[in-house]
Amino acid sequence: MKKSVICSLCGLLSFALISTANASVCSNEQVVKLKKAASGVGVTYKEDQAELDPSTYLTGPEVGYGPVYEDFFKIIFSNITEDMYIKVTNNFNNEVKFIRYQDTDEGIFTFDWKDIEQITKFTYEVYSSAETSCPDEKYYTGYLVLPKYNDFSNKVMCEGLNDFPACQKYITSDVDPEEQERQIAEYLKEKEIKEEKKNKKWTEKIGDFVSDHMVITITGSIIVIAGVATVVVGNKRKRVK
Repeated sequence: MKKSVICSLCGLLSFALISTANASVCSNEQVVKLKKAASGVGVTYKEDQAELDPSTYLTGPEVGYGPVYEDFFKIIFSNITEDMYIKVTNNFNNEVKFIRYQDTDEGIFTFDWKDIEQITKFTYEVYSSAETSCPDEKYYTGYLVLPKYNDFSNKVMCEGLNDFPACQKYITSDVDPEEQERQIAEYLKEKEIKEEKKNKKWTEKIGDFVSDHMVITITGSIIVIAGVATVVVGNKRKRVK
């Protein structure tokens, strides 16, 4: 009985050792290469537009409406190689997306994101693929934060203030609407004060210029008049003689 147990244990141990010996393991050199490639994956986004199907926003026989466009973001992953795959998740709907080299266009993968009413954080994890000697090992974790559409950007109070943070089309932080209105009102007040100071300085400069030139003009006029008077008097004296 004891021999049987010992034999069984030896058999299991031998199987474990054989499995370990046959397990796929990357060399240190391969690991360094994979880490470098994983950290080199690029991710960015850009704004895009698409014309909506009229049937999605016209409910009756309306005529004369121009085309309506929908804003969205294109998310672009680059530098994807055959030795990796990418797992992408987000905090908006917790959707999981896998990107493999065969899904890319020469290492570039693009997908659309239309939920722009909320700031969304994407997490992407880069794993080694089945093309390597050590598949499914995670080598890099990165993040991408997408801004949200700013409803205030189309309001009248934001006209001409596209560069002011509270009026930009997209924002990267959630701000209370009342706080946004306060910031815009405060900015407009400061802008008005600066314009008044600027105009006042300009008016003062014109006033100083006029004053300076009036003194010169008056002085010059007096000299001219005095000169003319001297000439006239001199001529009269000559005549008297």
